[in-house]
Amino acid sequence: MQAHKMLLDEVEEVDFKLIAIYANLEPYKMAFLLNRFLNLKLMRSRFDVDFNHKDVQAMYALFTYKDLANYRDYYLVSNKFKGKARKILNAGSLFLEEEVRPLEVNLIPQYKKVDFFLKIEENIEDQQVHQLVNLIGRIPQVQAAYKIHVDQLKSKQNLIFE
Repeated sequence: MQAHKMLLDEVEEVDFKLIAIYANLEPYKMAFLLNRFLNLKLMRSRFDVDFNHKDVQAMYALFTYKDLANYRDYYLVSNKFKGKARKILNAGSLFLEEEVRPLEVNLIPQYKKVDFFLKIEENIEDQQVHQLVNLIGRIPQVQAAYKIHVDQLKSKQNLIFE
């Protein structure tokens, strides 16, 4: 039997920009504030982003908006998942100690302190991204926001939502 080999000349990568947002809010409140301050129409996606991290299945809230006028897609995704508390037994002392810690798993482990990511796909200039970062930074409930260089991102595949 003859073996057939297919070669891909070019693998098309989706071009996107990424903004990190620090805000200790529920995901729906963050989406509401972005809609209000940036004139977006983010809506909760039918499906959350789910990942299996070792022994935990984590679900990250996802909000989407397709801007047909500018040919852009916006995705707001939570970076933190808080799961059931885990018991940690410490047998290093004379007495058996039990400590209960809440389990927290990140979508992008490289940025553990970031609460949300705003992913913008397709045609957007760096100056427009800079303006968005400034507008997000003016939201009173947001502690900080900045642009992330996607080239330096180690777990870029975690941001593929389709």
